[in-house]
Formats: sequence, structure tokens, C-alpha cells
Amino acid sequence: MSMKMTATNERFEALDSWRGICAVMVIIYHFIYIVRLDYLHWSVISNAYLFVDFFFVLSGFVVCHAYRDRLRSGRHVGGFLLRRVGRLWPLHLAVLFAFMLAVMAINIYGRHPDNLMIEAGTGNYSLRALLLNVALLNSMGFYGVAWNGPAWSIGAEFYTYALFAAVTLLAGARRLVPAAITVMLLAMGAILLVAPTYMNSTADYGFIRCIAGFFGGVLTYHLHQRLRHRALPMATLWEVTVVVLAGLFIASVGIGPDEVRPWSVLAPVAFGAAILVFAREGGMVSVALRTRPLRALGGWSYSIYLIHMPLLILMAYGIWLYGDVAGVAVRQQVDVLGHAKTLYDLGNPLLTTALLAGFVGLVIALASFTYTRIEEPWRDRFARVARNYETRGRSYAPLPSRSVTGMTVPVRIQRRR
Repeated sequence: MSMKMTATNERFEALDSWRGICAVMVIIYHFIYIVRLDYLHWSVISNAYLFVDFFFVLSGFVVCHAYRDRLRSGRHVGGFLLRRVGRLWPLHLAVLFAFMLAVMAINIYGRHPDNLMIEAGTGNYSLRALLLNVALLNSMGFYGVAWNGPAWSIGAEFYTYALFAAVTLLAGARRLVPAAITVMLLAMGAILLVAPTYMNSTADYGFIRCIAGFFGGVLTYHLHQRLRHRALPMATLWEVTVVVLAGLFIASVGIGPDEVRPWSVLAPVAFGAAILVFAREGGMVSVALRTRPLRALGGWSYSIYLIHMPLLILMAYGIWLYGDVAGVAVRQQVDVLGHAKTLYDLGNPLLTTALLAGFVGLVIALASFTYTRIEEPWRDRFARVARNYETRGRSYAPLPSRSVTGMTVPVRIQRRR
């Protein structure tokens, strides 16, 4: 049979599945720092805050693929930012509003630990912090971690999108690589110099951390573009190798979130290497990742990430309330990797493991609902508004079909047959 080059659409399904797996790892990481489960405090899980950097690198990769050549004017930048708002803000606002109502109800009830108190300008649940969260200004150092803590990364990512658009517009596609290298190195240097917890920076230097990861993803995409048509021999071996190396890197960056080592700033490089290999989808690990359950998990990953912490806080409140009513001391000070932590202790590891499994299942189930009811519809609405803005209203863009909007970003490749 003759060799013929045909253009086909290919999706980053394996990478999207990794996004879902990483989101679940973040759930487990936060769970074990609220509820005591000693046997899970091994290095990869205790350092799982780094999986947020995987999200940043992957975001830079797919956004560069989708928009690098489309950001040719201020109007195109406006359309791009409208789409990004539609991708991030509606679900963030819905979760924040629902969580606010829950915390208000707890405060009205009056029986709660002090750290659930709503205040005006201080504390975990202040009105000032709420406004900063609504405006996605929760990673700029204006306030500490508050309300839906993990949402700091959403604010960081949105403003990094704006920076990417500005850099792309000013540098142009041809000069984007040196510009991205410069921005990434500056961000990594700033983290090393000023961030006390390096790549565990959140509400303080989280924006800079996101810039480093995102532009690392931009560079990874350009490298992928150069290598895409070259064969990847022993693809399964490459996939297993990069997973092992990424795991070793995560395990080496510190001893939990309280002892982070300087070389954690290399996270964009470590995750970029893994993304570069799995973007080819050539090995048996990718075959497993493209199974339907893992693809669904990847599709729901943003919802999983955003809703898990409010649910975890409400679960912890339920444990506290049980202890308060029953007169049982459920909060204990324990040693976690050499640091004193006050955790909820159920006294039975098997019961706690079952609680963790049930909690993860609940988050995933609710995420499938919020994805369908909030993420997809609002993403579509904002995409239509963005299209009409870009065309100056000359044509009223209809909503794309579900078969299109539910897909990850396609890649145009040349496949040999």
C-alpha cells in the first residue's frame, strides 16, 4: 500500500485524562491534611500540590495550540478573553455563591468552630476576601487563602491568559518562543528569590507560579509541533519512563507542603516532558488513558477541582458537629511529617478510608452534574458572544453543537497511511 499523507483531527485525550487523575490526587492531598489518615502520607501524595503546576503547563500547551495564530488584533484578544471568562468564571461564581450560602446558614445556626465565622475584613470567610474571589484577584497577594481556597489558581490562570495574549500580540507567532523563554525564566527566578514556599505558593505568589508553568506549556507545545511528525519508537517505554521520572521529581521536592525545596521551580520542565510524550498518544499507557471512564474524568476535572474543597469543608463541619453534640474529641493534634497539625481523627483507618472513597465518589458525581448544567452551557454562551464580538456583529454566531463543544481542543496532524 502506498504511503499517503492525510490531514486528520486528533484530540489530546490522554492528556485530558491525566488532568482528571491529577484533580483526584489533589482531592486526596487536601483530605489527608484535614482528616487523619497516616498511611497516605507518602511523598507523592504529600507533595501533590504540584499537580496544580501540571494544570498550568497543560493549559499553556493547549491554549497556545488553539490561539497562537488567532491573536492578530485587539479584537481577537477581546474574543479570546471572553472565551476564557466563559471557561472559568461561571462555575467559579456558582460554587462560590453556593458555598457562601452554606457558610451563612452555618453562621445563622450559630454552632460552629471559630474558623467558620464570617467577618468583614479578616478571617477565612470575610466579605473583603469574597469580593476579591469574585474578581479573580485571589492570587495577587492582596489576601490570604480564603473561601474556596484552591480557586486561587483560577484567578492566576485568567490573568496569565491576558499576559499570554499580550505577549503573543506584541511578539508575534515567530518571536513567541524567545519571549516565552524569557517570561518563564523571569517567573521561575522571581519564585526562587521572593517566594518563601517556592512552588507551593498560592494566594501570595501564585500568579507568578502560574506564569512559569503556563509559559512552560507554551514552549512544550512548540517543541511538540517540531517533533509531531517524527516517529516515537518504544512509545510505551517512553510513557512509563516519564511517569516514573515525574513521580520521582514530585517525591524529591520536599517533605509535604511545609518543607518545599528550591528545585520545585523545575516543575514546568518535569511536567512539560511528560506532556510532550503523552501528546503523541503512542503507547499502551495512552491506550488505557483513552478509555471512556478516564476521558469522562478528564472532562469533569475543572468541576472536580473547584467543588471539592467546599464539600470537604462542609464534611469537616459535619464531623465537628457530631463531636460537639456527642461530646467526643474529634480534633487531635498529630505529627505529620515532622510538623504539628490539628486534624479530625475518626480513630479507625478503615472507616476513614471508606469516608475518603465515598467523598471522592461524591465529588465526581456532582462534578458530572455541574459540568453538564453549568460549565458547558455557559462556555457555549460566552463563545457565541466572543464570536459576535470578533466579527463586529456582522453574523450572529449560533451555539455550536454538543458534539463539538464537549471535545477537547483538536490537533491538526499529518498521519502516514
